[in-house]
Amino acid sequence: MSQANYSAANIEVLEGVEAIRRNPGMYIGSTGSHGLVHLIYEAFANSVDEAVAGYGKVISVALDLNTGVVTVEDEGRGIPFDLKEHKGQMLPAATIIVSTIHAGGKFDNSKASSAYASSGGLHGVGTTAINAFAEALELESWREGKHFRQVFKRGEPQPPKVEKCDPSKHGTRFRWKADLKLFDPGAHYDLELLTNRLKPAAYLNPGLKVCLSVQHPGEDTPRVQEFYSQSGLGGYVADMLKEMEGEEAKPLFPQQILIRGERDGVQVAAALLVSAESYQTTIHSYANSIRTRDGGTHESGFKAALTKTINEQAAQGSSTAAVAKGKVAVKGKGKPTNGKTPAKSSANTSFKPEVIQQGLYVVIAVKLARPQFQSQTKDRLSSAEVEGVARSIVGQGLGDWLAANPKQASAWLRRIEASQKAREEAMHYEELARAAAQDKGGLLIDKNISEKFVRCASKSPADRELLIVEGDSAGGSAVQGRNATTQAILKLRGKPLNVAGAKLSTIVANQEILTLLNVLGTGFGNSFDLSKLAFHKVIIMSDADVDGLHIQCLLLTFLHQMLPELIRQGHIYIAQPPLYKVTYKKQDIWLLDDGAKDSWLKSHPDATGLEFKRFKGLGEMNPKELRDTTLNPQFRTLLRVTIEEADLATKLVHQLMENKDASVRRTFLEEFGGGWLSALPEISASSQPETLVVDRTAVSSVQPQKGAA
Repeated sequence: MSQANYSAANIEVLEGVEAIRRNPGMYIGSTGSHGLVHLIYEAFANSVDEAVAGYGKVISVALDLNTGVVTVEDEGRGIPFDLKEHKGQMLPAATIIVSTIHAGGKFDNSKASSAYASSGGLHGVGTTAINAFAEALELESWREGKHFRQVFKRGEPQPPKVEKCDPSKHGTRFRWKADLKLFDPGAHYDLELLTNRLKPAAYLNPGLKVCLSVQHPGEDTPRVQEFYSQSGLGGYVADMLKEMEGEEAKPLFPQQILIRGERDGVQVAAALLVSAESYQTTIHSYANSIRTRDGGTHESGFKAALTKTINEQAAQGSSTAAVAKGKVAVKGKGKPTNGKTPAKSSANTSFKPEVIQQGLYVVIAVKLARPQFQSQTKDRLSSAEVEGVARSIVGQGLGDWLAANPKQASAWLRRIEASQKAREEAMHYEELARAAAQDKGGLLIDKNISEKFVRCASKSPADRELLIVEGDSAGGSAVQGRNATTQAILKLRGKPLNVAGAKLSTIVANQEILTLLNVLGTGFGNSFDLSKLAFHKVIIMSDADVDGLHIQCLLLTFLHQMLPELIRQGHIYIAQPPLYKVTYKKQDIWLLDDGAKDSWLKSHPDATGLEFKRFKGLGEMNPKELRDTTLNPQFRTLLRVTIEEADLATKLVHQLMENKDASVRRTFLEEFGGGWLSALPEISASSQPETLVVDRTAVSSVQPQKGAA
C-alpha cells in the first residue's frame, strides 16, 4: 500500500467475536485439530477454577462425534446473569462475558473481595473465543433458584430466558457446535489430545472427578471415562512412567519425591520419580491448573534447584560413596538432622543439568493470585517472582529428602554418574561427526557419502531441497527427473537404524545415520545449529508398500529424537507419489491411492474396464513420470510433518519404536491401522515383527502442502 492511499479510512477497530475470528492463532493457537480441542479446554478450565475455589466436585465433558456438539458442565456457582450496564445498555452479565473480550471476574484475584483466590482464567477471553468459533452456542446457568438460558448464533446473542428452578441446583453448562468453516480442512477432535488435557486436572485437584463421554458414529451408547485421584501429584508421576514405558516399567526406587510449600503468596507443589531404564526427561508444569507446555519461571526455578541440590549432595562426600557409607546423618522417620539443605562443598564434583534430569518424570504445579502468561493460550508462565520461590521451596524439600533417604540418594547419584560418563562419550562422538571435512559448498562430506549423495547447483539453503530416496533404482530415476539446480538426491542403502533406545555410539557408527547427519549439516545434540541447515526442505520419498512405510517411520523416529527442531520449524516433508496411472480419453490420469481410484471410478462410470497401472515403488516410474508426479513443485503433493503435542509424540515414539512389548504396537495398529491387521494371517508371538509400524501418526501429524510447496 502506498503512502498516498493510507488514511483514517484504512483504520479498523475490531471488537468482540469479530476480533477473535480475524486473528484465531492469537486466541486458540491454531485452526487445526489442536484449536478445536483448545476450545473445549477453555470451558473446562473455567469449571476447574470453580472447583478449586471450593464449588463443585464433578466436571462433565461430552462430545458427540455424529453431530460435532460439545457439552461442558460443572457444579459451580453458575455464571452471574443479573443486569449490568455495558456501552449504554443493561445486559445480563453472562451475555457480556460470552460476547465481549476482556470481560470476566478474575482480573485481580489478590483483592479480598475477589471471587477466586487463584484461577487459570485471567484475560476474560476464553468463553468469548468459544462463542466466536461456534456455529451455535447455548449457555445455561443455574444459581439462586433461577435458570438462565441464552443461545448465540455465530457470535450474535439471541433473546435470553430466565425461569425459576430448584434452589439447590447450581452450575454452568456450555453446549456448542464449532463452525468448521473457520477451521482447516481435516480438522477434527483428537481424542487422545483431549484426554491428555482433561486427565491431569484430577491429579492436580485430588477429590475432583472429571467425566469424559464420547459418542462415536455407529454406536448406541457413548464411551465414558472417569478420572479421579486421591494420590495427587505422586499418582500423576507414577502413571506417567507406566504410560511412557509400559505397565511393567519400574522406577529406580518405588517412592515418589513429594515437595510442597508456600512463600510470598505462591504455592508450590512438585513430584519426582526416577526411571530405572529410560533416559528421557518428562516434565509437566502447571500454573493455576493450566498446563504450561513451554514451561516458564516455575519450571526454570525447579531446574535450577534440582541442579544445585544434586551437585551439593554429590560434593558433600566428594562422591556417592559418602552417601552409600551412611555419612549423611538421619534422625527420626524421614527427616534430616537439621532440616536444611546440605552446605555447599568445595569438592570438584559437578553434574550438568541435562544429565541430572535424565530419566526423570516430574510434575511441578504453582498457584498464585496474579499469574502472568505470554499469550492467551497460556503455554508459558512469565511471572518473575515465581522463579525464586520455586527454587527455594524445591531446593529445601529435595535437600531434606536426599538427607533422609541415603540409600535411594546413593542409587540416584550412581545413575547420574553413569549418565555423565555416557554424556562425555556422546560429546566425543559429536566431535567426530563435526570433524568430517567440509567441501567447497559447505556440506559435510566424506568419501563414502559421495557415492550416495548427488548435489544440486544452488548455493542457497532456502532454495535447495534434499530428496531422500530408497535404493539405487529409485535414486537413479530421481537423479534423472529432478531439477538439478535446486534438488539434491540422497540414496539410502537398506533401512536406517531404529535410533529409539539405541546408544549414541551405535547411532553414530551407523553409516546411513552418519550420512544423513553430515549432509544436513546442522550437527546434533549440544552442537546442533539450525542456521547451518543445508536444505530448507527435506523430503522423504519412499515406496508405497509396507517396507516404504517402515522406512518413513525409522527416518521420522531419527528426526524426532536427534533433530526435533527440524520438525518444529517445518523443514520435514513426505512425498506423495501416485499409486495408480490410467489412460483415459488419451490423457494420463494419476491417482494417489485406492481411495482416489474408487472416487474417480464413481465419477467416471464409462472408465470401467480400463487398465490401471499400479506402481509398487518409485523405481518403477521412469524419470519423466517421477518428475511430473512427485518432483515438480507445480503438480506434486507433499505432507508437512508437524508436532503439535510433543508429549504425545514422544509417548508414541517410545511405545511403537522402542518398547519391547510388541502387543503395544499391535493394539495401536488395531485401532488406527484402518483394518490392515484384520487381513493378516495369525502370527505367533515368537515370530511377530518387532518394529513394523504402518501409520504415519506414530511420530507426528502431517499437513498436506499442495501445488508449489
